[in-house]
Amino acid sequence: MRGGAWKRSSKVPRRAWLGLLPLLLAGAIVIAPAAGLTPRQSSPALAKTTTTNTKSTTSTTVSTTTTISPTTTTTRPAAPNNPARNQPPVLGTTPPRTHAPAPTTTTTTVPPAPAGVIGVSNGHLELDGQPYTFVGVNAYEIGTEFGVNPGCGGQETDAQLNQLFSSLPPNSLVRFWAFQDAIATNVQTNQLDWTPLDRVFAAAAAHGQRLVVTLTDQGGVCDGDHWQDPSWFQGGFMDVFNSPTNSDGSGHTPLSYWAYMQDVVNRYKNSPALGMWEPISEAEASSCNGNYYPQTCWGHNSCPDEAVAVAALRHFFDVVGTEIHALDPNHLVESGLLGGGQCGTESSDYQYVSASHGIDVLSYHDYYPGTPMGGDQWNGIGVRDTQAAALGKPIIAGEMGLDAGTAPGCMSLPARSAEIQAKIQAQMNAGTSGVLIWDWLPAPSSPCTTDTFPGDPLMAVVGAGPPST
Repeated sequence: MRGGAWKRSSKVPRRAWLGLLPLLLAGAIVIAPAAGLTPRQSSPALAKTTTTNTKSTTSTTVSTTTTISPTTTTTRPAAPNNPARNQPPVLGTTPPRTHAPAPTTTTTTVPPAPAGVIGVSNGHLELDGQPYTFVGVNAYEIGTEFGVNPGCGGQETDAQLNQLFSSLPPNSLVRFWAFQDAIATNVQTNQLDWTPLDRVFAAAAAHGQRLVVTLTDQGGVCDGDHWQDPSWFQGGFMDVFNSPTNSDGSGHTPLSYWAYMQDVVNRYKNSPALGMWEPISEAEASSCNGNYYPQTCWGHNSCPDEAVAVAALRHFFDVVGTEIHALDPNHLVESGLLGGGQCGTESSDYQYVSASHGIDVLSYHDYYPGTPMGGDQWNGIGVRDTQAAALGKPIIAGEMGLDAGTAPGCMSLPARSAEIQAKIQAQMNAGTSGVLIWDWLPAPSSPCTTDTFPGDPLMAVVGAGPPST
């Protein structure tokens, strides 16, 4: 974030070979949610841009014991779907509109989590009965496996996955994309193929680390090229999007978001490497200017009705979060919200959406340079920490990044390390439970980038774990 405007310097992953992928015509499928589900009670408890690095790899087998059953390709009697990804709008300098009242705070009780599973107690994260805080990383591209899936970002070898997970402090978290399109669909068969995701879960489990599993994103980059507008959050997530008549869809989203979500949750809910579920990254129920749809909606999106947007987002998290809890009652659901006043989350609307019984852990993303607690008086990080406390729910910095490198005028790596260390200290003192740095790669993608990598002093900050508060 520079001067209040969101900046994507090394964070929008570009998929290799997109020009070669066919568009498949598919009808819309509506899959109704299971009736009678009881919401689990919650406790007082930018795809940024990284240059695609397509690497040929020779795998080094990772030995581990997991509860994931072996499989290759799954075929469902469904038709093609898609979800999405993004870039937030410029924040204004005037107070945002508020259309939804802040919800009444109700303290509820969450049953203790099983051993080894992250839970919530008294509005804070806990692990095995002890308070839990963390410093980890994003590594969105680690599910890429060219030749098996279309990929999103570069491909890491097994040795590089081991390098990533072994560089983290004990009981850390890694957030990554588990998108249907780029990661979970076989590029040859256009059917689900769990092999790449199995590899990631196995590598994390082998090192005793856990994953924040992100199922789609706002703008559809690497996941079907469908912009998530209010109608999608109101129920379109149960439809299949893949029509070549509007260039919507890559041909690699054979299921609706709803059906895919159920499949991926059922497959990995018993993995020891599972940390939290994130239904969507950077959700905002905004509208895209039709002249730019679907490829360049970022920067060409608008929020014609905040009241409609907030209701749509709340509906999505109520329905989807409840279903995830029904399928997997043990693991937490984290919102993935940017927290900067995007459409449907202005000011107190963020608190209204976050009060959903489908959300256990709140989120914000921090790309503010020069300040430990970025943002304005209506949508700043301090405001989000206060709102989380009012709801009795934990909050994390799901992404935190600053440009640094060797390019002229770019912040130096040591300076960035010191600034982010100060951010982590200040934000955890204010109530933030965890921080995930954007974005780990085996090597920097450009001379001035948000990437962190082996040898970057910022990885020493991550390796040191949470500071004393």
